[in-house]
Amino acid sequence: MGRRLPPLNSLKCFEAAGRLLSFTGAANELNVTQAAISHQIKVIEDFLGVSLFDRYPRRLALTEQGKALLPEVIEAFDRVTVAINALSKEQYSSMISVRLAPSFAAKWLSPRLKYFWLQYPEIDLCLYHAHAAVDFEREEIDIAVTYGRGDWPGAVADKLLSLDFFPVCSPAFMHNDKPLTSIDNLRYYTLLHDANYECWRDWLKLAGAAAVAPDKGTIIDDTNVLIQAAIDGQGIALGSTTFVEDHLESGKLVKPFDVVLQNEFSYYVVCPPSHLRNPAVLAFKQWLLSLIE
Repeated sequence: MGRRLPPLNSLKCFEAAGRLLSFTGAANELNVTQAAISHQIKVIEDFLGVSLFDRYPRRLALTEQGKALLPEVIEAFDRVTVAINALSKEQYSSMISVRLAPSFAAKWLSPRLKYFWLQYPEIDLCLYHAHAAVDFEREEIDIAVTYGRGDWPGAVADKLLSLDFFPVCSPAFMHNDKPLTSIDNLRYYTLLHDANYECWRDWLKLAGAAAVAPDKGTIIDDTNVLIQAAIDGQGIALGSTTFVEDHLESGKLVKPFDVVLQNEFSYYVVCPPSHLRNPAVLAFKQWLLSLIE
């Protein structure tokens, strides 16, 4: 039995418009007119007998049917792209630039990179490290792993790694005159903050520690330095399993309380859709995501 499918061109236009939530953006990406995008969307909607978009004066939104179809179409195109690239004689012959959050690179990615090079020896990586999100229009970065909520305009963001947060400190803090046997005793210690006060504020609220002021302490903008400061007895940090597990196992750090915070931030693999036309970029992205399957 033959497959009953809408025209490929209409699927391409739907995928671009749905991903960008813009007929204009889809037209620019596919190098066609906005009228052509509108026509192809009508073709696929007529074929399916459902509306895929709700059209408003200043914005475009997917209907429930559109939301259900879009991820399937994106995945199908990604799989076809991988299959085509696998047959290409010029497969994986370039260097790609990758922006990484420093702590993520040091603690999570670095131990795993050897497996990428074993699988893709033809791909060279140029790794850059920074906390700030990438401005892909201004910076020559092919793909990034960035910490945030996953809302980067003009880019595709796939969740890679979520973090848990809990206090960690030097073992010595458990045995002095203000032992950390009570959460309220945190008020006697310096809180070490990663970039801002927000995470400690959320953890203390979750733990019910009303006696502890969250907006005091030392702000450190590098997680690696923050964790080292906790090891050195400079204060108490909020650690994540990904970053402190080895220190807990070695006894350099202890976890005095069982309360664990899960927030809305995660590490995402981020890049503009057009960058995924580079087989090496697509391969690196799919390899990263395969590590969490």
